[in-house]
Parts: sequence; C-alpha cells; structure tokens
Amino acid sequence: MVVKAKELIKTAVFAVLGVIILVGLIAFFLNMGKHDGAYRDGTYYEEMQLGEETAEIAVTIAEGRIAEVSMEEATEAVAVFYPLLAEVTETVGQAVIENQSAEIAVESENPHSAQAILDAVAACLEQAER
Repeated sequence: MVVKAKELIKTAVFAVLGVIILVGLIAFFLNMGKHDGAYRDGTYYEEMQLGEETAEIAVTIAEGRIAEVSMEEATEAVAVFYPLLAEVTETVGQAVIENQSAEIAVESENPHSAQAILDAVAACLEQAER
C-alpha cells in the first residue's frame, strides 16, 4: 500500500510538471509573432549644435520602429546659414527609416551635416531604447 502511494504521488508530480511545461511552450509560441520592437513609442528630441545656432532633430517611434526623422522648425538664421540642412535631414531620415538604425553610410555631398544629424538621431534612439 505504501509503495502504491509513492508511485501515485510521483505520477501526479510528473503530470503537473508536464502540464506546466506544455502551458509554457504554448505561451512562448503564441507570443513569438508579437515583436514589440527595439524602441519605446513616442517622439524623442535632440539639439544639434550648428556654430552659434541650434536645430532640433525629432525621431518618432511607432510600434517599436523608427517611423519618422525630422528637423523641428529651425530659426531663420539656421535656414539662411544652412540652406541644405532640411534636404540632408530628409535624405538621412529616409535612410535611417529604411535601415531602422543610425548606423548608415554618410553621403559624400554634405558629410558634416549628415554626420551631425546622424549623431542627433543616435542620441534620440538611445533615449528610446527599451
């Protein structure tokens, strides 16, 4: 009688462990398709120093992915002294969105502006990391 009770307890313990493992596997595979992304949703800002002036770069994260890179309204002085900055921001922003990373090759036409924008984007992405 004692031997049968031990066998019964051992069988019950293994059955409970089996159910726990099965539930864990089901939960794992159900959540496998749900990828939250590498970043927290929101808009993150970083100031970029341009000589005496500053411009603000904004990176918007949606569903854990980089959705938009833009330059917030710069002062008139920035627009006058750095006329290609908006265009470079758009070009760099598109590349960052495509690669989902600030690790991209800097274009040869405006390397200093592009690198400054990439540095600001990288700082924004650091703020957004999970």
